[in-house]
Amino acid sequence: MTVPISDREQQELTRLTDAQAALARAAGIARDGAPKAGEERLLALAYAMLTFGEMLKQASRGVVTQAFSGPIALRDKLAHIPHRKLNPDVLIASTSRAETEILPLIQARIEDLAARRG
Repeated sequence: MTVPISDREQQELTRLTDAQAALARAAGIARDGAPKAGEERLLALAYAMLTFGEMLKQASRGVVTQAFSGPIALRDKLAHIPHRKLNPDVLIASTSRAETEILPLIQARIEDLAARRG
């Protein structure tokens, strides 16, 4: 018997799907090579990772899992530093780590919620 998901779970599903899309965008930028300071690609990468962290923060609704703490902390930093202080190496490494360590967790939760939604 399939139990319908709650409104809160539907919001979580939406936020995790948005996080997955933001990480895919960041990964696409990273695959094209590390952006240089001043390039619009660096700003796009920073925004994608900021969005990734924000969506994870909203999906977790105050109960931040250990797995999500890094991207959420990065989001907090990106939201409060000037563009000239963006570090492409940190953003590339964070993107790679998120793809390896966090994306599988997100995908599993999305699949679980989507299956329950029916």
